[in-house]
Amino acid sequence: MIRKIHLFLFAGVLSFLLLSCNSGSDPSSGNTDRKTNEKIIKVAAYYISGQLKNPEKKDLGNGVIEYSDENKRFILDPSTIRTGLINDDNETDATVTLYTFQGQNQTVSDQLIILKSGNKFELAAAIESDMKIISIEDRLITADVPEHARDTPLFSCPSCWEVVKFRFSQGELVRTE
Repeated sequence: MIRKIHLFLFAGVLSFLLLSCNSGSDPSSGNTDRKTNEKIIKVAAYYISGQLKNPEKKDLGNGVIEYSDENKRFILDPSTIRTGLINDDNETDATVTLYTFQGQNQTVSDQLIILKSGNKFELAAAIESDMKIISIEDRLITADVPEHARDTPLFSCPSCWEVVKFRFSQGELVRTE
């Protein structure tokens, strides 16, 4: 019995170590290292601070951060970061979804398009949309897009969303066919 417990613990520790050893950045898979994530989050936080008066920052756990003032809240969840090639260079770019709230009501989310140039990330666009970005591959952003507005009952209908591919061009997401 004790031998099985030790074997189970060893397997768990080994699995954890193997999963946490991914320290590099692989643009094709959307995985980024901690340093890159921190740079991307810093750009998003700077954008948020420009949207709020006297923003307060609150750590909600698991890397999720809430920024708020008396009127508006933004939730920045690192799990919404997607990376890949967006513009014409060969630098790994990123998108971040910001969940926004007015009082207790969630409003349209912000999709941040963040481009890398050299060792620096810069905000290229902030687009209001409730899309859920799935991936960035071959300079295409694939997203799950609602067919109905947030203020209609059909917004939450799971079958009322469609997968759409976009290309980022001149500060906008352009739908591709």
